[in-house]
Order: sequence, then structure tokens, then C-alpha cells
Amino acid sequence: MNQIMISVLVILTALFHLAVRSHVKSGQIREAFCAGWCIDAAFAICGTIISFALFHYAFVPFLTLRNLLWGLLFFVVTFSFCLLAPSGLSLFRNRKKDCSEEEILLAEYRFHDTLCMVKNFFQALLFGIPLLLTCLENSPLQLSLFLTWSSSDICGAVCFTAFLVLLPISLRQSFFWLIHLTGQPTQESERILQQYRIRLHYRRKNRRL
Repeated sequence: MNQIMISVLVILTALFHLAVRSHVKSGQIREAFCAGWCIDAAFAICGTIISFALFHYAFVPFLTLRNLLWGLLFFVVTFSFCLLAPSGLSLFRNRKKDCSEEEILLAEYRFHDTLCMVKNFFQALLFGIPLLLTCLENSPLQLSLFLTWSSSDICGAVCFTAFLVLLPISLRQSFFWLIHLTGQPTQESERILQQYRIRLHYRRKNRRL
């Protein structure tokens, strides 16, 4: 088992998302989003486990006050991420904000698009960096590029950072869309879903042109 497995996982996840697009076109938007984020969450969990097995992260030497403060900062940022999301903590307390359901749904769709761009960036790193470093291991450039860190150290750092970001994002989004699969959708939410589906259709059509 080597670091190429991370790139393989990215390819499998991307293929699943391509298959899910057909369900978006057929109008199953909530179901497609929920399935997509659940697979992203599974990818983040499996990738985290694989990266720990590959790179053997040792946390005992880093259990200093400074690093504990950095860990605390990460949990504060994660909590702020959930708090600043359109649904906020009402996602966990089952209570609504002062905003209307339409405003929250529109904001959640924009939030979904933003997180997809962030997720795609980190998945592109997880796909490209292991492949690049594997190719450079047998290259004359290896000595000049890896004077300070080895390819394993660089790949391990990239994977650790990427999964540190992807895991809370994918879990939060999976939880949100799982909740919104329950109950009968209102006419307003259905109208917003159809508008979003139409925008996705014409956005992809314009890209092809």
C-alpha cells in the first residue's frame, strides 16, 4: 500500500459524482446531494485512516502547549463554521432562525456551491500531489527538491491538511441533506429546487459551448 491509493480514492469519488449528475438532471436533487456528500464523508474518513497507516503520524512529540492551542483553534474554527453556515446551530437543535425557509434554502444552495469549490480544490491536491511526488522519486530533481523534507513528509503533510478540512465539511453537509430527506417538501422548497436544477442545467450547457 502506498500514497497512490489516495489518488485512486479521488478517482473513484469523482466517478461516483459523475454518475450522480444524472439524478440531478432527473430532478432528484436532494437525494443526489445527500449521496454525494455521504460519499465525500466516506472518502474523507477512509482517506484519513489510510494516511495514518501510510505516514505513521506521531502525535506524542507534538503534545506541547503550543500544539494543543493550535488544536483548540481548529475546533473553534470548526464550531464557527457550523455556526456561520446558513442553518447555523438550528441544524442540530431543530429550531429555525428568524429567516424564512426560502431564504435559508437559497443560502444553503449557495453554501453548497461554495463548499463544492473548496472540496474540489483539496481533492485535486490529493489526486495530483501523490502522483507528482511518486514520479519525482526516480527523477534527478529529487535531490534538489527534497533537501529539507522527503516526498513522504510532503505528501503526509498535504494529506493531513486536506483531510483536516474535508472531514468536517463533508460530515456537516451529509448531516444537513440527510435531515432534509425526511418529511414532505413544501411547494416553496420544490420551486427553489427546480430553479436550482434549471440553473445547473444551463450552467453546464454554457460550459460545453
